[in-house]
Amino acid sequence: MSSNTNPRVHATPVAEGVRIQIGSATAFAVRQESKDVALRLRREYHPVRDTLERIPFLRGIVRLLGSAADFLDGVSESAQLTPQQIVKGTRFEQRFAELFRIRPTSLVAAGSALAILFLLGGLVIAGPWALARWVLPAFGLSRAAVNGVACAARLLCMLLCVLLIPRLRIINRFAMYRGAINKALNAVPAADGCISQASAERASHLSRRSDAAFGVTVLMLSVIAFALIRTFTLPVQIVVRLLIVLAVAAILNEPLRLLENARPSLPVNILLAFQLMLERLMTRKPHAQMVEVAVYAFNAARENDNSKGIP
Repeated sequence: MSSNTNPRVHATPVAEGVRIQIGSATAFAVRQESKDVALRLRREYHPVRDTLERIPFLRGIVRLLGSAADFLDGVSESAQLTPQQIVKGTRFEQRFAELFRIRPTSLVAAGSALAILFLLGGLVIAGPWALARWVLPAFGLSRAAVNGVACAARLLCMLLCVLLIPRLRIINRFAMYRGAINKALNAVPAADGCISQASAERASHLSRRSDAAFGVTVLMLSVIAFALIRTFTLPVQIVVRLLIVLAVAAILNEPLRLLENARPSLPVNILLAFQLMLERLMTRKPHAQMVEVAVYAFNAARENDNSKGIP
């Protein structure tokens, strides 16, 4: 498994494409219905973010919030490039879409959103809550034991969601484009100048540095902290839980950053085993056309970066 650890590279999948930011240049590339690759470049500087990313602990919070902001920015910007409609849909879905005058892709995307809400709301939130409120008290368990069992159930449900959600048709495409991004970034050390399609396809589709896996780990550790710290009013509970998430991100990022930047070895891989497992669950092998989009975006961002962060 290869690894790209350059902190100045921020990449995320978008609808039928990728968003790759290198220094002062951000490239959005998507595959259109005509099978051509549409590209949009944006040059901007982030002095505050660049400074915070060099400060211990604060850079963990920036990593968590920045990756979410990059994804939302990429989805919004790439939608203006009219990405291809990749879901043709079954005959029933096509007729149902025609009834509401929408495209099958929009219908499947709405179904995927509802499925995600059901999985997160039903499995991660409602299920453990009902278990702790009505089932476990019948066994005469103490409050601490009830919280512990409910917390364990919530963690298992979160892992189940990580396993199931990337299998949804729309989300699976995002997972494949994540693999395409990793291939492009992992081809950088062997590249002389711009990376090529051939070198990217030979590279690994997995990465030891995964912002998505980092985010999931932060949430899982935060759930454990929620079970240990109890509050009694909703406003205070919301504030405390937000602070817990930020604190976990700040603390977790420091040892994780050292492991991600370390030379691969058996002890390092053992300590990174959980992160690598999450990376495998949330990343799929991309098609060659997806790799082409990622390579196109990476080369465009690299050539237009005024700060020359990557040699």
